[in-house]
Amino acid sequence: MKIVVTNIDADTGILCTVEPMRTGPAFPNVKGFQWVWQDESNWPVATIGGVYQTAPKYYGTCDDDADTSLVGVLGVLSDAEYATLKTAEHQARKPFPSWIGNEETMTWKAPTPYPQDNKRYYWDETITSWSE
Repeated sequence: MKIVVTNIDADTGILCTVEPMRTGPAFPNVKGFQWVWQDESNWPVATIGGVYQTAPKYYGTCDDDADTSLVGVLGVLSDAEYATLKTAEHQARKPFPSWIGNEETMTWKAPTPYPQDNKRYYWDETITSWSE
């Protein structure tokens, strides 16, 4: 099953949008939860007094018989919803139009490799290459 969760306080289990996570962040204890990716294109998440103003979202899978009514579980997703959200997140992270993406790993790479000559370079999209 595909789900989306957010942080809760590690000891109290209180949702990150309700109170500060004084003992650190944790995921809800969802049976078989495996974190796959997160909506980091929306980070950093604003806080006021240590309380998140919006919940950071972490997407993954869990056992089919898992309790998804736990605090911190934001929703259960269909395969189509999950795929659509993952594609949208991957595209939101695209650093330059010419870069090549790998949605499986949620990464991007330049169409030409970074030079390995110990000099510093930056990506120049106008020439789609690395420049000093």
